[in-house]
Amino acid sequence: MTDSDDGADGNAIRRTREVLAYRNRFVDVYDDEVTFPNGADGRYLRIRHRGEGLGVVVLPVRDGTVGLVRTYRYPVGRLQWGLPRGFSHGADPLVTARTELHEELGVPDAEFTLLGTITPDSGLLADPVAVVHAAVTTAPGTPLTPEEVTESHWLPLPDLPHWITAGRLDDAMTLAALTLARAHQHLPT
Repeated sequence: MTDSDDGADGNAIRRTREVLAYRNRFVDVYDDEVTFPNGADGRYLRIRHRGEGLGVVVLPVRDGTVGLVRTYRYPVGRLQWGLPRGFSHGADPLVTARTELHEELGVPDAEFTLLGTITPDSGLLADPVAVVHAAVTTAPGTPLTPEEVTESHWLPLPDLPHWITAGRLDDAMTLAALTLARAHQHLPT
C-alpha cells in the first residue's frame, strides 16, 4: 500500500447498510452490514465519537519528566498507567487538551503544540485522536477527577524505556503518542 491509497480499490470492505446498534452521550456503536472484497456478505462493528472535534491524548512534559495518570480501564479490567486523554470538548483539540490536563493532572495551563493524529484502534474506532504536546512550566496540582484518576506520577524521561519494556506502560494510545512525539523531536532523550 502506498501513501496515496485510500482503500477505494478492490481490497476495500464496502458498507451496504449502516446499522446503529447502540448510542449513549459519548459514542454511537454500529453493527454495519458489509460486503467483503471476495463478495461475501457480513457484518462489521464500528464506534464513532458523538461530539464535535477530536478526542485527545496529551503528552505533558515538565523539567525532564512526563506526566502520567493511573486510571481504571473497564474494558481490560485493571488499573493502567497512561497519558491524560479524553473525549472532545469542542472543535479545537487544544481546548480539549487544556481541559484534560487540568482535570487529570491538576495542571492549569501549559504551552500546547498539536503534533498530529493517530488512529488508536483502526479495526474498531472510526475517529482519529489528536496528539498534543504540553510544555508544563507550573507546578502540578491535584487531579480534579479522583473518581477517574486514582494516581498521578511525573516519570523521569530516562525511566520511560524501562516502564515500557517492563510492561508497566502498555496503553496503546500512550505508546503511539510517545512515538509521534519522538518523531517530531518533542520528547527529549
